[in-house]
Amino acid sequence: MATMKATALTSIRSADRGLFLISLGGLAAAIAATIALRTGDGGGAGWIWVCTWAEVPPPEFPQALFTFAIEPIPIFLIGLAALWYLRTRQRAQASHTRQIVSGRRVAACLGGFALVLFTVFGPIASYDGTFLTLHMVQHFILITIAPPLILLGAPMTLWLIASGKERRRRVIYPVLHAPAFRAFTHPLVGVFLFAAVPLLWYVTPAFEESLGNVTLHFVGYAIFLFAGLHYWWPIIGGNPTRWNLSYPVRLLYLLALVPIHAFLGLIFHEPDNVIYEQLAVIPRAWGPGPLLDQQIAGAIMFIAGEALGLIALLIVSWQWASHEERVGRRLDAADTSNEWRPVAYRERGR
Repeated sequence: MATMKATALTSIRSADRGLFLISLGGLAAAIAATIALRTGDGGGAGWIWVCTWAEVPPPEFPQALFTFAIEPIPIFLIGLAALWYLRTRQRAQASHTRQIVSGRRVAACLGGFALVLFTVFGPIASYDGTFLTLHMVQHFILITIAPPLILLGAPMTLWLIASGKERRRRVIYPVLHAPAFRAFTHPLVGVFLFAAVPLLWYVTPAFEESLGNVTLHFVGYAIFLFAGLHYWWPIIGGNPTRWNLSYPVRLLYLLALVPIHAFLGLIFHEPDNVIYEQLAVIPRAWGPGPLLDQQIAGAIMFIAGEALGLIALLIVSWQWASHEERVGRRLDAADTSNEWRPVAYRERGR
């Protein structure tokens, strides 16, 4: 048994070294690819046009549907996160005979990473600097759809298991149990971030500045994704949290989705002038004009936010009803079992 454990430990360490070397090689390749794209004019591969974020060709339909704005370094980092998740799951599973995370949850997590990639670098991203509507779709996906998919894979639980008992006791638990960390992970902080991040991004000059600053552009993506992960963490099961919300509280928590998206939608739908001057002067070969584009963006935020809030409420309500039904069946089974016990046995158990 000791020999088998030692062999498994050696294999894990060897795989970790391999992952580290792959990470270094991937980062070097991403840097080289970035330099090549920056110094070139982009290139076509069949129907697909590959370019950097700063060198997107003018929007022409239907070519715009097959244009991908590639930034190798962020793509590498997202891919590395997905690879880290798979490796962490492998390490956690090595010490357990039964499956820790189901295949469906793993698929959901990887699907979440893929959705982030497609949203940030796909055709939507290629023209989010031209059409506010597309940027609004990106924001909606990154803060409300991709995070719950990623969290369904229980990445934190797998990481805690894979870290080992000694590392959890000496390093991880002291951080997780620190008052500052508990305060930051409070659900009310999640609601605040969920509301404040998009509001500050669009009301302050941050959004308009990001149209001409690629670094700020990707920082914005990361902030939206982080705010979404923080907000959905107490709702999605499978991840450790000190804030175990009851089902009624979860319903109230999810209701915050409705007014937040409604308010953001009204900000863009109600004005009769274009808010962002830079979007107003960009030439458009097709698609809605600047004002109509802005109004559509507001309508999308309002309608999609309301719809998602309703769907989330229905799912939690169904989970609540299923939970109550399971509890009821257990109580009924216990009562039935007690009725069939011999009287003397029941009396002795009192």
